[in-house]
Formats: sequence, C-alpha cells, structure tokens
Amino acid sequence: MTDSNMTRRGLRMGLRGKMAAGLSILALSLPLTTITLSVFAPAGAHAQIFGDDDDEEIPGQQPTDNTVWDAKKLQKLDRNVRKLERAVSRVENRKGTPPILIEPDPEVVALQATVDSQARKLDQQAGSITTLIGQVEELQHQNQLLQQALNNQAARMDTLTKRADLADAHIKDLEAQLAPPPPPPASTGNAQGDFDQAFSLMSSGQTDDAGRAFEAFTTAWPQSAQTPEAWFRLGQVRAMKSDPSGAVSAFATSLKGWPKTSWAPEATVRLAQALNDSNRPADVCASLAQFDKVYAKLATNEMRNQAKVLKDKNRCGAV
Repeated sequence: MTDSNMTRRGLRMGLRGKMAAGLSILALSLPLTTITLSVFAPAGAHAQIFGDDDDEEIPGQQPTDNTVWDAKKLQKLDRNVRKLERAVSRVENRKGTPPILIEPDPEVVALQATVDSQARKLDQQAGSITTLIGQVEELQHQNQLLQQALNNQAARMDTLTKRADLADAHIKDLEAQLAPPPPPPASTGNAQGDFDQAFSLMSSGQTDDAGRAFEAFTTAWPQSAQTPEAWFRLGQVRAMKSDPSGAVSAFATSLKGWPKTSWAPEATVRLAQALNDSNRPADVCASLAQFDKVYAKLATNEMRNQAKVLKDKNRCGAV
C-alpha cells in the first residue's frame, strides 16, 4: 500500500471517529437543550434562536474528493452544536440564572404517597362515620316510636286490668247473692240447747248465724215452748238487719194468741215500729191499740214511751 493510500485511509478513519463523537454529543445535547428551550424560552423566540450567520461555511476547510460527504456532515453537526450552545446562552442571559433541574427525593415521593393514601382512608372513614351517624339517628327514632307504643300498650293494659278487677268484684258479688246461705249451726239434739245456742249467737253480735239458728229452730221444734220467743228473737235479728217486712212477719207470728209472757209487750211495740218502717200507719195504730189493751200495764216505761211516740207520729186516736 502506498503512502497516499495510507494517508487517505487514516483520514477517513479519523473523520468517521469525529462524526461518531459529534453524533453522540448531538444525541446527548438535543434532549436537554430541547427541554430547556421549551421551558425557559419565550414562545415568540423559537424562530429566532438560529440566525442565518450560523450556516456560514468555515473558511479554509477544503475536503478531499474521498471525504466530501463526511466533512460536510461533520461541519453541519459542528454548526448545530454551536447553534445550540448560543441558544442556551441566550436563554440563560435572559433569565438571569441558569436553569436548575431538581429531581424529587424518593423518600419524599414515598411519604407523599403515604399521606395521600391516609387522606383517602380518612375520607372513607369520614363517609362511614356519617353513614353510621345517620343509622344511629334512625335507630333512635325507631326506638322512640317503640317506646311510645310500649307506653300506649302499658296504659291500655292498666285500663283493661282495672276493668277486669271491677268485673271480678261484680262476679263475686253476684256469686255471693246467688250462693245458697250457709247451713245453720249444728243442732244440739234438744230444743232448749238449740234455743240457747241461737240466743248466744245473737248476744255476741253474730246476727247472720243467729238468724239462721232461730229459723232452723222454728222449723225443727215447731211445738216447743220456746218457739214463740224464737220468732220474737228472729224478728229482732231481722230488724237489726234492716228487714222491716221480715221483722213484721216474725213479730206477728210470735204474738199469735197474745201470750202473757215477759217479752210480749216489747214484741208488740217492735211490731208497731216495723209496720211504721214499712209505711203502714193504719196497722201501726191497730198494733198500738192492742198494746194499750193487753200489755200497757206489763210494759216498761221505755216501751210505753216508744208506743206514745209512734202514736203521735202516725196520728193514732186514743183508745
């Protein structure tokens, strides 16, 4: 190989190396320059970054025949690099300070992501709390309605209970009225014993038992010597129980034949009193006339005074 060929070969290899280096510089410079220009350069200045004077050929550069294409390409790349440098310089001079590219801190980015996640969770929890508050308020309203219903039911139950108590008391009264009277005291087996037993009940204030005992006596011993007095005592019991018609019947029965006994004058005045309570004035006067005729002399002062009061009240004439 001749020296001329070796020289040409070396020149081509050098040009290729410079072209590769220029392309690498251009590849690295173009993105950064493009970003910087797009951020800091005014919109109207983009068309004026590159001037016409930048396209001028470098004087004295005469490529050989074999390196025409490579030299032109390198020259163009070199011009572009110089254009970019001058454009960046212009932008920096206008802003006053060089552009600073700040990369975010990974920890800050992670912390911000955590904060955003927690904020979303808080928003979700706030929504859940709002929903729960609404549910609680609804439950409270339903509870108030249920409480009011329970109060109404309790009031109604109280009313029904009172009505049931009144009905039960009324039923007991009816049962007492319809129930047969209790049996009289057991007989002693003889007239005198039964009479003494009935008289003892009356003396002790057991008027109901005494009345049943005297009624039983008049039935069991109708021919006994104590029977007229038993009717008289039965009249007394009925008068004490505010039964004037029953008292009239008992006193009248005891006075059949107008007996001459110690109790007969009182029986006559008690008969007139029962007739007065039954609003029978004519019969009152008739009984008192018989009292004056048969028993006035045997009667006590108390009985005579009561007879006089009844006469005046019923306007009975003198006998």
